[in-house]
Amino acid sequence: MSVNYNVTTINGRLNVVVSNIDAGPGVGQIRLLNAPSQTVAVIPLQKPSGTVAGGILTFSGTPLVSTVTLLSTNIVAADVEDSTGLVVISGLTVGQSSAFDIIMPVSNVLVGRLISLTNATITGV
Repeated sequence: MSVNYNVTTINGRLNVVVSNIDAGPGVGQIRLLNAPSQTVAVIPLQKPSGTVAGGILTFSGTPLVSTVTLLSTNIVAADVEDSTGLVVISGLTVGQSSAFDIIMPVSNVLVGRLISLTNATITGV
């Protein structure tokens, strides 16, 4: 048996996610991680971090550009945090196909590079 929420409820839940990302004094961020969970790069978000409509949270201001990459490594995961580093969303997967939460055409990066986030949405359930 599956549970289904109406769009008004889904929008409410997603608006709480936006509020949590924006809760700190600065902007939230997406932290890109490698397999040992080391920070590879951080993508600062805007404030407000996104808008919600029709059960979809769309992140604001794309494209967004990361800080320079800190390691030459393969990015495999990501977290979304508020500006104080409090994790709001964890366990996002990163890879090269739609089987992953975050799609990167090339997930193996070199130190000192920038990563551009061209589009970002979360579909509520």
